[in-house]
Amino acid sequence: MIGRVWRPEDEALLWRLEDEAIFEALFRFHVGSIANEATTPHARGSGLVHAARSLPNADDALDSATKGDVTKLARLLEAAPMAGRSPELLHHLALYFGEVASVLESAAPEAASNAWTRALAAWLALAEERSYLTRLEEAIRGAASSKDVMLPPERVPLEIVAELGKAAEATSRDLAPRGRVALSALSLRSIDDAVRLAGVGGDASARAHREAERRRNAALDAALAVIGEALDDANVRGELSSSGRAILLRAIDVWGWSGQDEAVEQFTVERIATIGWELYRASSWSALRYLLDPFRPMIEHLAARIEGDPSKVAFAASCAQMFVFLSDVQVVFTQKLDLAERAVRICPSHRNGRLVLAAALCEQAMIIMRNMVLFARRDEIDRVDAILARAESLYPRSTELPEARAMLERIRRGRIAL
Repeated sequence: MIGRVWRPEDEALLWRLEDEAIFEALFRFHVGSIANEATTPHARGSGLVHAARSLPNADDALDSATKGDVTKLARLLEAAPMAGRSPELLHHLALYFGEVASVLESAAPEAASNAWTRALAAWLALAEERSYLTRLEEAIRGAASSKDVMLPPERVPLEIVAELGKAAEATSRDLAPRGRVALSALSLRSIDDAVRLAGVGGDASARAHREAERRRNAALDAALAVIGEALDDANVRGELSSSGRAILLRAIDVWGWSGQDEAVEQFTVERIATIGWELYRASSWSALRYLLDPFRPMIEHLAARIEGDPSKVAFAASCAQMFVFLSDVQVVFTQKLDLAERAVRICPSHRNGRLVLAAALCEQAMIIMRNMVLFARRDEIDRVDAILARAESLYPRSTELPEARAMLERIRRGRIAL
């Protein structure tokens, strides 16, 4: 009887089958319950596990993985920096996390965005190595191919960014989850994370940021253009005040789709102002309140940005006008005053804000004075005087100021001061 011999090819087959099993478990770890037969990547992706064996501490992680726990392996592969890893591993990581992102896009947008960040980080690190991508392209195109048609290694990550931008722009009308994920992956924070995770900087970082900003802006412009065109058409028909709100409501959906992007907030407050002035001039206060109500969270969000960053002065006036409108339609006086104060705090030089706040301060002073029936405390008189002095400094031509000043003078002459 001839005994069985354990051949090298048998050993290789065993390793390959083990790698495939670990790879499938790793994939299911990253995509969770979403994984099914249709989403499981091809077995050749198990080259990721084989390439990972060269990493420090890989033995412990792979030992745990063979026992069914891939957590250590996942954390090892996700660790920063990626620069310095073998180009084969980086290539596998770039493709793997791109596949994970694609699977997660509809069901788990945030996790999908994180996966795209890791994929881009791997591409950035791989591009810095240069020689691997050059050899790979020569193998595909042929070494004799013209250098003019060869893609420089540093351009490869930008092609990934471009694809994300195209995905976002393609969904700018239906606002599909895929576009939301792409926009998130193109955000400043995500690109910062990708650069940090990759372990690159300088020119590579600058190129990635520029391309991501350009692509993200193009997608947002496309989404907002749909609203802008509809509003312009309504304006031509003379229906802006009656139908503008319904059209502009789509901006709330775009805001959510974009991850609450500042550009959407800026666009929205400018368009609200256009509609709002028509309603204001017509003294349609109920309609103005109805226009503003659904956009309060967006207005507040932009206001917080401006208050936290003085460099955003370009949109301070537009945002302040929103609070002027809100103050105009507010029926509770204390809230009316607070909103007027907010307008001037956002944009201290805003003419309408100063006018409305001055009027509100005069009203506040007169409310205090109306409560002075027989006696008037000196500190209260001083307080009223200070309020009116502030109102005058804000807007000297306030029509309410003479009446308030006259009322204060009568109190000084006719009340018993305590």
